Amino acid sequence: QDFATKDSHLLTSRQFMVGAGFLLVTLLTLLPASGHLVGGGRHPASRIRAPGARADGAAAAPTFESKLRHFAPAADLPALRTEAARLENDLQSAVEEQDFAAAAMLRDDISQLRQKDPAFLASNLRERLEALVRRESYGEAATTRDQLLVLRRFQPQYQLAGLWKGNYPNHGEATIKIHYEGDTLVAVKVTGDEHVPAGETTFRADLTTPYQEPAAVEAVEEDLVGVRVEVVSVGSDGSEQREVERYHGEGRVAARGFQHAHYVPGQLILVEPDTIGFLWQQMGIFVVFNREQDGPGEMMIEQRAVDA
Repeated sequence: QDFATKDSHLLTSRQFMVGAGFLLVTLLTLLPASGHLVGGGRHPASRIRAPGARADGAAAAPTFESKLRHFAPAADLPALRTEAARLENDLQSAVEEQDFAAAAMLRDDISQLRQKDPAFLASNLRERLEALVRRESYGEAATTRDQLLVLRRFQPQYQLAGLWKGNYPNHGEATIKIHYEGDTLVAVKVTGDEHVPAGETTFRADLTTPYQEPAAVEAVEEDLVGVRVEVVSVGSDGSEQREVERYHGEGRVAARGFQHAHYVPGQLILVEPDTIGFLWQQMGIFVVFNREQDGPGEMMIEQRAVDA
């Protein structure tokens, strides 16, 4: 993002119209004096049988190819990760309470959910790759590297390369080009402005681990502004909150003439296959980008600040 100053702690309400159907993206801002946001309570463990498991609990060791067949659809991954995170909180509580029977059941439920998440398998493969390289087992390392590349087909965050168009506050419409440097997404400006010129990076994000919002968010520093993003689908039957994928990132800010350019904490948010957003977190600025191709469905993005 290209902003000369970052002294405002308030968000302004804005709307973006794009195609058929509506979405609301709400930014809830925690100002320094606000307390905390509390998420949902404990959820009961889900009793889900792992893919390929037999009724007696035994299962053959799955191959890499068989694991690919059991992944959840991309649209279901954010909700799956949220459920897994809640079960992990329940597991920690069960262990602290020495309820080991419940802890064992929760552990199994978490394991079953993770089998459906390509990001979890990718994390394990990265650890395996590092260990193989340390042991100089380069043949196995090459196979593991190739498996990581195959896994990208099942992870939406690796399907974003190309041109995108967004509307920057105070600068108007701009085009960016997204490419990858390893597991880092890099967005470079095609349309420049007086703060960040064309050819410079406007934001970047680490795609290795999806961001999971904690159950409670507290302002820990006097000058820190925390932002929680909510995406809500709006239809004729009412509205429903949606889980979306998000990743830690950094957004660039600069003074006029690209002076004092630096990065600030941010977050990449995958709203829809052809719509993403990037949040300059400390500034409370959220920019929506649409893929440059046949237009996505109509969307309304609304931002508002709420004192917690």
